[in-house]
Amino acid sequence: MQLPPILTLGLAALLSSTEVLATHQIRFTSKCQRTITPKWKGNGETKPQAGLALKTGGKYTATVAEKWVAGRAWGADGSCSANDGAKCTLFECTFSNVGFNQCNISRVSGYNVPMAFAWVGEPAGCQGGKRCMSSSCPNTVAWLPPDSCNGCLSQCNTAGVDMYVTFCPK
Repeated sequence: MQLPPILTLGLAALLSSTEVLATHQIRFTSKCQRTITPKWKGNGETKPQAGLALKTGGKYTATVAEKWVAGRAWGADGSCSANDGAKCTLFECTFSNVGFNQCNISRVSGYNVPMAFAWVGEPAGCQGGKRCMSSSCPNTVAWLPPDSCNGCLSQCNTAGVDMYVTFCPK
C-alpha cells in the first residue's frame, strides 16, 4: 500500500522534528576502605536515586538523561547528607545542550571522600577528567567555596558520552 503524497510529507516532517535523546552512564567504582553508596539527582528532583552499597572494588552503573541539568552525584558514607549531598564531595554535571557537557568535582558544600572522574574512552572533543585527593585540593581541580574555579571544569562535546567516577582513587 502506498501512502498519499500529503501523508508521506507529513510523516517525514514529524519524524524529522522528533528529537532522539541519548543517555549517559555514570560508572561508579569505590576503592575506599569503607562502604560507599553512590547517589545522584538532577535539578528539580527532590529525592536522590541510589546505587548499591559498594565495598572496596565495588562497581555500579547509573543512567541519566542526555539533558541532565545541574546533576550531582556523591558517595554517601554516613558523614554527609544522603538526600542532597550536603557536606559531601560532589561530582557535578550539566548537559543542557546535546553534545555539550560540563562536569566538575565540587567542595563547595563539603568534603567526605577523595574523588576522580574521567570521560569513558576519552573521545575527541573531551578534556581530561579531574582528581581531588584531599579536603585541600586546589581550585584547578575542584570548585571551592564560596565560588572559586580556576580551570576546574572539564568539557566534552560528544553526545551520549559516559563518565567514570571513582571514590578514593589511588
